[in-house]
Amino acid sequence: MAELQKRQVTEIMDVGETDESVEKIDTPRKITKEATDFNNQIATELHKRILESDPAFFESLVTKLLEAMNYKGPNGTVEITPLTNDKGIDGIINQDPLGTRTVYVQAKRYATENVVQRPAIQAFYGALSQIHADRGVFITTSSFSKGAVEAATSFSIVLIDGIQLTDLMLQYHVGVQVKQTLQLFEVDEDFFDLDTL
Repeated sequence: MAELQKRQVTEIMDVGETDESVEKIDTPRKITKEATDFNNQIATELHKRILESDPAFFESLVTKLLEAMNYKGPNGTVEITPLTNDKGIDGIINQDPLGTRTVYVQAKRYATENVVQRPAIQAFYGALSQIHADRGVFITTSSFSKGAVEAATSFSIVLIDGIQLTDLMLQYHVGVQVKQTLQLFEVDEDFFDLDTL
C-alpha cells in the first residue's frame, strides 16, 4: 500500500523530481498544507503589490475581481468612475443590459494599520442614498473596525477586507496564474464493491 501511494505521488510530480523529494511528501495532507503555505506567500505578495500600486489601478483591480466573480452577468457592463468628483462611488456594475440591477463599489487602498472606521461606511451609504441605490460593496486593503462592520450590516453593504481580497483574487485567478495542478488519487471502494457489479 505504501508503495502504491508512493507511485501515485511520483506520477503527479513534474518530470525531473527525484525519489528523495518524493520521500519527503508523506501524505496528501502534507501536500495540501505545503500548497496552502505557498499560496499564502503569494497572497502576501499580492497584497504588497497592490499597496505599491496607484489608486486608479486598485479601482480597476476591484472591478475586474467583481467581474470575474460574475457580478456583471452575461450582458452587463462595468464602469470605473473618474478619480475626481466621483461622488463617493468608485465603480458601477450593471448586472443586466438595462441597468435595472446595479452594484456600486467603493475601493480604499489603505495601509494595513489604517483601519476603515464607521464614518467611511456612513459616507458610502450616503453616496448610495443620493442615487437611490440598494447594493454596495466596500473593498479595502486594510480591515474594518467593529463600528464599521455594524454600520455596514445595518446598511446592507458588503465588506471585503485585505485578507478576503487576496483570497478572492487567488480563487478567481485575478492577478495570478496557475503554476501547477496536482491530482491525488485514492481507490474507489464503490467500484470494487461486489454488490454493485
